[in-house]
Amino acid sequence: MQGAGSTGNRIRQMSGVTLMVAINVLIFIGWQFSSGAFMNAQFTVSWGGVSSGKIWTLLTATFSHVDFWHFLINMLVFISFAPVLESRWGKRRFLYFYIGSLIFSSMCMISLSPVFGLRDVRCLGASGGVLAVSTAFAIYYPKSIVLIWGILPAPAWLIAAVLTFFDLKGLLDQFNGIRTGVGHGAHLGGILFAILVLWVLPRFFDLSRLDGGRRSRSAPSRSASSEPVSSSSGQRSPADYYPQKPTQESRDLAEENRLDQLLTKVSREGIESLSDDERDDLQRISQKRRDTS
Repeated sequence: MQGAGSTGNRIRQMSGVTLMVAINVLIFIGWQFSSGAFMNAQFTVSWGGVSSGKIWTLLTATFSHVDFWHFLINMLVFISFAPVLESRWGKRRFLYFYIGSLIFSSMCMISLSPVFGLRDVRCLGASGGVLAVSTAFAIYYPKSIVLIWGILPAPAWLIAAVLTFFDLKGLLDQFNGIRTGVGHGAHLGGILFAILVLWVLPRFFDLSRLDGGRRSRSAPSRSASSEPVSSSSGQRSPADYYPQKPTQESRDLAEENRLDQLLTKVSREGIESLSDDERDDLQRISQKRRDTS
C-alpha cells in the first residue's frame, strides 16, 4: 500500500498538463548531463531506428529537446492551450489525445522517408503534439483572441490556418530538396490528428467514453496567451453557463451531449446564432446544473 505522500500518489494527483511538462523537463535535463550516444539512441526517432525495432522512440523522442529555445517555445505554447482542453475533457481523455497525437506525428514524420524518398534523419521534439493541442483549441474556440508573443492579437482560427500554411509550404520545399531543419511532417501530423479526432471520429464513435463517464469542460477565459470574446460584441463566453462548483458525476448523457453542442455553437457563432428552442434548452439545462451544484 502507498501512503498519501508517496511518489506514485503525487504523480496521480498531478494534472495531465503538469505531468507532460515535468517529463519534458526531466528529459531536457537528461540531454545536458547524460551520454549523447545514449540519448540519441533512446530519445530520437527515425525510420531506420523504428524499422530496426526501436518502436518506443515514436513516443520518447516527442518528449525530447536538446536546444533550450526549442524546449521553451514548445512548453510555452503547450501550457497556453492545453489546460483549457484538460478542463474541458478531463485528465484521462486529455492524455489519450495528447499522447496519441505525439505518436501519430512521429509516424507521419518518419514515413516521409520510405513513402516520399526524403532523407531519413533523426528527429525529436514535442512540436507535433503542441500543434495538435493548438489546433484542437482553435476548433473549439475559433474566435478566441490569442496574443502572439503577448503583443499581437489574432483569432485562434487564423493562427491555426497560418501555421498549417507555413508547414505545408515547408514540406513542399523539402520535397524540392530544400533543407529547412524543421519537422514539417510531424507538425502537419499533429494538425491532422486533431482534425481526425475532433471532426471525423465523432461521427462514428462516442469519444466521451474515454474519460470514464466523467466529463469536465470549460471554455477559455483568461490565460497567458488568450483572451475571451469581448462582451462588447454581444457574445458571452460559454464558461458563463457553467457552474462554479463541481456538479454531480451522474447526468443524463443525452442532456450532456445537447449542452456540449449548444456551447460549441455559441463559441463558434455567438449567442445570437441560437434559435428560440436552442436558447430555451440552454437556459433549462444551465439552470438545472446551477440548482444541483
